[in-house]
Amino acid sequence: MPTAYFSAIIKLIQPVPRLCAPHCSPLCHQLPITLNFKPMKNTIKYIIPLLIAATLSACEKAIDLKLKDSTPQYVVEGVLTNEAGGCKVLLSKTKNFTDNNNFNGIGGATVTIADETNTYTLSPTSAGIYQNNTLTGTPGHTYKLNVSVDGKTFTSTCTMLPAVKLDSIYLVKDELINNKDGTPRKYVTAQYHDPAGVKNYYRFVQYVNGRKEETIMLEDDEFTDGQDVNNNLRFSNDNDNPARDIRPGNEVTIEMFSIDQAVYKYFYSLSNSANGDGNNAAPANPMTNIKGGALGYFSAHTVERKKLTAP
Repeated sequence: MPTAYFSAIIKLIQPVPRLCAPHCSPLCHQLPITLNFKPMKNTIKYIIPLLIAATLSACEKAIDLKLKDSTPQYVVEGVLTNEAGGCKVLLSKTKNFTDNNNFNGIGGATVTIADETNTYTLSPTSAGIYQNNTLTGTPGHTYKLNVSVDGKTFTSTCTMLPAVKLDSIYLVKDELINNKDGTPRKYVTAQYHDPAGVKNYYRFVQYVNGRKEETIMLEDDEFTDGQDVNNNLRFSNDNDNPARDIRPGNEVTIEMFSIDQAVYKYFYSLSNSANGDGNNAAPANPMTNIKGGALGYFSAHTVERKKLTAP
């Protein structure tokens, strides 16, 4: 066997660290070169696995992420519904990547919601949670949220749109995906009639035995204006948590919110930030309808609710 062949192989096997990046390998572009050595066909069959292992080993690198702490921002999460007791505002601050995800409410704020004629004060019930149990929203009315804290003022305006009736809910089986134990995965389908000639946006929230499903479920009427809609409320149980599955005997509750476009955009961007839309290297803050420099949202919306017991 000519020495030149072995020299060529040795050069290929030797790692070249300066060309390696943490997540890529120049080997991907070099493999076709070795396949052109016909006299060494059998030898290369055994060399290639060694070459791959050697190159990948040379590219391994321990990465110490040095994440910069950002300046905390206020987060306002405000909700007003057409149900009694449906007026609540949460006030907190953003956290750094390495902090825990517990809710740390901010006290000492003055929080009001005003309509065309009256201003209602929300009282603190615990740190960072402000409520008014007498204020019930009315469809067609516009509401303005005002939060004053630490010399800062945050405002938002939202109109409560007319309710869209949730006619019924029923279960369907997934023909392709099973639960972890092999039983068919089930989803709820929400049935309703979309009003014609107006732009409608919906948010759905699912509870299984009182546990809130974390998947953000949104819908609009871009392709269903004026139609009867059967909306399959799919969710991705990637961690195979059995508490998220719908099983026989489970009580399932679906809430349907008629929301405005700004709130729809907030939750849509929040979902993309959480899941990654494949277009950004890093998630960004979701869109907000809060003015004054805070993150979050204020939603005045109607609520429709249906329950079923899974067979």
